Amino acid sequence: MRERMGHPRKKDPALGQILQGDAPFGAEAPPLGAFLKEEIRAGERGFTFRGREPLREIAAHLDGILRLGLPGRTVSVLKGAQVGLTTLAIGLALYAAAVRRLNVGYFLPDQDFADRFDATRVRPLLRGSKLARAMREGCWKGASPKGLLEFPGLDGSRFLYVLGLRDIGNAISLPLDLLIRDEVDDLPPGNLKWSEDRLDASRLALTVNLAVGRMPGEGIHAMYLRGDQRRWLVPCLGCGKEWALEEEWPGVLKEEEGRLLLACPGCGAALSPRAGRWAAAAPGESGGERSYRLSQLAVPAIGLERVAAKWEAARLPGERARFRCSSLAMPDAGEMQPLTRALFRRLRDEAPCWLEEVPA
Repeated sequence: MRERMGHPRKKDPALGQILQGDAPFGAEAPPLGAFLKEEIRAGERGFTFRGREPLREIAAHLDGILRLGLPGRTVSVLKGAQVGLTTLAIGLALYAAAVRRLNVGYFLPDQDFADRFDATRVRPLLRGSKLARAMREGCWKGASPKGLLEFPGLDGSRFLYVLGLRDIGNAISLPLDLLIRDEVDDLPPGNLKWSEDRLDASRLALTVNLAVGRMPGEGIHAMYLRGDQRRWLVPCLGCGKEWALEEEWPGVLKEEEGRLLLACPGCGAALSPRAGRWAAAAPGESGGERSYRLSQLAVPAIGLERVAAKWEAARLPGERARFRCSSLAMPDAGEMQPLTRALFRRLRDEAPCWLEEVPA
């Protein structure tokens, strides 16, 4: 009877750490970093911070929020493409639901996108893990239809929902403790606001936003600007200066003996992104919101040769704009620049013009 109702049977010792702590914020729960390493499969290997060193602090900060139960926090990441943050966000979602006993919503632009994401990104990351075995073999088995994972426990079930935000019903129908919004710039702005109300009854109410930004001052870029605006600064051992590599591109790109490397734009010494650190540009102006800008240049797992090749192939203004968005995490609307009051004011101030009647 207990099995049919979804209650766990006697716990497998191999699953000890995963299934401990039915109470929210349980003191015996493993840290997020250990969960990622043991339970999340990135390709054929387990999750690793090697080559993606900037993710380590982001994970540690999120772990601290969950461990201490800090209420009402927001973490926003303006990112380059394929920097590993989505894998981290999925791991966070699974950890929060399974270990920290929280209800989690992972929102994407539309339901077709969300269904593919669930099938190709969320579930494959669990293959071969102890948590997946527990869910499959029944000692911790709950419902798992498309877009939903249930994690039963002695204190009731917790859920991970993977949903598209195009449907207003998905934005208003779920009570959540953790709200993860991926591809923020493609989420409907109205439903984005409605989704925030899903946290009103939670004592944690944690929001995580992430996306490649396209429009300056809009979407994820606006969220980054509302936060403390952390940049990955890489030190130069030659002159002692620190550099945000994306702000100096392509001045940090150097070829030496047929090999591409990152070099100090001041003295020319080689730079190692692995040695960087996060530094906040606006630490006292964020109201407690944490924000990061993570470019591909800060992630050695993404080959510099590939980044340089994309830059070389980007000849047209629109192509350069896409490169700045996807590789440098520097939003550039390019040919999509919207006509705004701010743009008209800038045009008026920088290049005064007047309207006159056209002769008949």
